[in-house]
Amino acid sequence: MTTEQPKENNVKNVNQFNYVDQLTLECLMNKDQYSLHMKKPTSCKKINNSDRKFYKKRIYDLTKQLLNNQTTEKMFPDVVFSFETYIKACVEYFKVLDKSDILQQDYQDLPEGEQFPAELNTDHISNSQEADQLMLRTIKIQEPNALEKLVKRTSTKLKKPMILPREKEINLKDPNLKNKGIRKKNNITNKYEDEKK
Repeated sequence: MTTEQPKENNVKNVNQFNYVDQLTLECLMNKDQYSLHMKKPTSCKKINNSDRKFYKKRIYDLTKQLLNNQTTEKMFPDVVFSFETYIKACVEYFKVLDKSDILQQDYQDLPEGEQFPAELNTDHISNSQEADQLMLRTIKIQEPNALEKLVKRTSTKLKKPMILPREKEINLKDPNLKNKGIRKKNNITNKYEDEKK
């Protein structure tokens, strides 16, 4: 005999699963068992724009409190958990964004467009048959004469040292990245503007 959990705990359990766990359950679990295991709560309604505008200042204040670790006993644990999840997602997003920007700076000087080697002159190819002939051309191998067949030749090739790619060290704690992408406000003097000058 199974007892149902209250809806609040069920919603919290569903929120705690990450994406990989959900995919694993969907793909590897029997559909009957999966439906019993994951009874999805009713779909959440979207927040009205009027509610969003009405609670906007309180949401900003709550966000500032949570950023400064000023939680109160009245605060629901779901709010704190959701905020922590949101902060983790934001940090990962900013790290990926900064890393991609730093790596792309190395490739800014490269010319755009496809460049082919000089040997592959494709200007004279007019139809697909000519292209097929170029791709499938025959290679004539000259057979050695009778004396050369008797002599065994050994050739030693110099092994070139393997060039391994280096992992670039990226400093994601650079002070320049702290305020990157923050919009400039016209009505106040920002501290990060003075640091750049």
